Amino acid sequence: MKTKIRTLIATCILGTIGLININAIADNKKAVNAQVVAEKIEMVTTESLMTDVAFYKSAEAITAREAEAKIVEFATKQIVLHKNKIANSNIQTSAESLTSSESDKEIEKYARKLVSMQMTRIRK
Repeated sequence: MKTKIRTLIATCILGTIGLININAIADNKKAVNAQVVAEKIEMVTTESLMTDVAFYKSAEAITAREAEAKIVEFATKQIVLHKNKIANSNIQTSAESLTSSESDKEIEKYARKLVSMQMTRIRK
């Protein structure tokens, strides 16, 4: 009977030690899992921030390219408008000079006609 009691006590002690070890291992796993989860959260947060920064920089680059394209387009339109204005001014100046030379010719023609009419009256 002494052997059975000793065996029973030894078995209970070994069982208790085993349960304590299992609980310690489980607690250790929980701590390790919590640490891994915390590291993953930190890594995801860092990646999220990096993605946000990259997205912001890419949006800035797109905006800068669009702004540059609009500036070039505006400058081109202004150049075209300025060239058109110069061309219109040249056309107007040409038209005015043609009109003034034509009017000069008409005035000269009318003056000759008046002179010839007066010369004809004087002769008569």
